[in-house]
Amino acid sequence: MKKFWILLIPILLLSCIQQKDEGSIAQVNEDKLTIEELKANFSDDEWENLTNEEKNEFVQDWIQLTLLSQEADRLGISELPRIKSRIETAEKSVKSNTLIAQKLSEIEISEDDLFNYYKLHKSKFQESHEEYKIQRIFITDESKLGEIRDEIKNSSFAEAAKKYSEESDGKNGGYVGFISQKTVNKDIWNALKSLQKHRYKTVETNQGYYILRYYDTRIVYEEKTFLEVSNSIRKVVLENRKDEIFNNLIEELKKKSEISISI
Repeated sequence: MKKFWILLIPILLLSCIQQKDEGSIAQVNEDKLTIEELKANFSDDEWENLTNEEKNEFVQDWIQLTLLSQEADRLGISELPRIKSRIETAEKSVKSNTLIAQKLSEIEISEDDLFNYYKLHKSKFQESHEEYKIQRIFITDESKLGEIRDEIKNSSFAEAAKKYSEESDGKNGGYVGFISQKTVNKDIWNALKSLQKHRYKTVETNQGYYILRYYDTRIVYEEKTFLEVSNSIRKVVLENRKDEIFNNLIEELKKKSEISISI
């Protein structure tokens, strides 16, 4: 008959939970589970999002756990020294974690905290990129490419740029300074990446043809703005504050306690 009563619990539980009865919502022999005890296993948000099916599943787990625990008591397993020690450790762990969670829930991090961290650790929030210092010749007539290559061989890249380039930089020998991946066509950037220093290469684009060479490179470091990194800073500051609170709590408790170690 008792087995039949346990099987009825999933059917009856839904109405009990919906009514939020102050009494027990499940019972195995002398052990009872109340709605408040059930809710204690979840945060407020978790509880609000639980479906009735999920609540029923948790109660079924509680029933199984209770049955096994009662049987362990009946067989005297719970009184074995090593088991009693593990039970005591588990109890301490629950109490400790609850205390720590309560302390950590009081943490408040202001925008000033985040900005002060940003100012002190700006070097951590840098990104780097490579730049090439280039010369180039731009033309729209593909038939001139052969003439330009001959001019480069017989004279120089700068003279060929002055003579053939159709952009204003050609008058200065095709020198355009440093460029980055953000400022040029993808095909041009890929060509530069595959080039050897001082060599040249022709790249076709939608606008026309570029003959490119680079003669210097550099790594440029740029600081990210506070807004770009504020979310990642919040995580770091929060973790640091948690460590600080935990360590301070342990030190405070040690000072007002008598501790001895004999191992």
